[in-house]
Amino acid sequence: MKVLHLDAGPDWRGGQQQVLYLAQGLKATPVNQQLVVRAGGKLATRLQATELSSSCLPFRSEWDPVSLFRLFQILRNFRPEIVHAHDARTLGLAVILKGIGGKFRLVASRRVAFPIRRNPLWKMKYQQSPARIVAVSQFIRESLIKDGINPAKITVIYDGIELPSLPGPESRFSARRIVGVAEQEFLIGNIGHLTREKGHEVLVRGFKQVLVREPKAKLLIVGDGPLRDLLRRLVKELGLETNVLLPGPIADLGSILPAMDLFVYPSLEEGLGSVLLMAMAYRVPVCASQTGGIPELVIDGITGRLFAPGDPGALAVVVASSLAMPAQMQEYADKAFTRVTQQFQVQRMVSATFDLYARLLNQ
Repeated sequence: MKVLHLDAGPDWRGGQQQVLYLAQGLKATPVNQQLVVRAGGKLATRLQATELSSSCLPFRSEWDPVSLFRLFQILRNFRPEIVHAHDARTLGLAVILKGIGGKFRLVASRRVAFPIRRNPLWKMKYQQSPARIVAVSQFIRESLIKDGINPAKITVIYDGIELPSLPGPESRFSARRIVGVAEQEFLIGNIGHLTREKGHEVLVRGFKQVLVREPKAKLLIVGDGPLRDLLRRLVKELGLETNVLLPGPIADLGSILPAMDLFVYPSLEEGLGSVLLMAMAYRVPVCASQTGGIPELVIDGITGRLFAPGDPGALAVVVASSLAMPAQMQEYADKAFTRVTQQFQVQRMVSATFDLYARLLNQ
């Protein structure tokens, strides 16, 4: 079985992590695979430290003639039976190449929560060309059906996470030293790309209200993105400079997760929220917004707490009440860890994807 993976993401986000997990997991299967990723992107950098076969293209757009021509050459030389486009940009290029005679079966991954954009290529991209669309949640599946996609073409395969070694007390001490937080301070954490849909402004405004109840609390927001300067201005405007930490991106997230007393994820739109899996795998209690695919991970009152999206007051109420019941929140975290272990390990995702490839080739 020959598989070509395509990903045009420039940053290191949940999608790129899942591509790397998948490709590494497929090495243990009878798959001959290659990856084509964005030149200069974070995934390209990480692939250099692996034995995976990869090449880079500019992927300036889904109409980029340079990428189209070079991808045509890669297809002609490698002759994959399956092309798996992991984002919309590479899906557009793959659709064009399939339309001019490509013999491969096309698989498209869909991670984002917003509706399909109705550009001139959308019907070919999502209705006609793909043999199958992989949705990362039931929410994404239902959204695709509402957009007119045949349900028979959609397969739900949840993201996976590699389970870490359980951190001990020394890990917490080391992690807190890295982020500069004292042992007696309550640390609320968040990890994500700093974009509007991730809801960081809601988080900062809600945290301002939480401080009334817990004046020693600190908020750690890890990540980078176009809203970083806006968040810095908002933190200053609200007088939170001593309570909100914005260190930028941290490559080894496992080095800081043990420092957190509570992980808060305030997304306004979310296909699934794979970073939640990481927090749950580290047994960090979780509060998240009730939107998109998040409730498929965080079951309110069982594996965490949920609050209304876009509402700083609702976030503050749930976070403040969570601070008041640490034993209950740790019980939720333990149940979340068990659920991740049973349903969201990387090998489960890899096996489901390999099985999908095999079924497509046997049709």
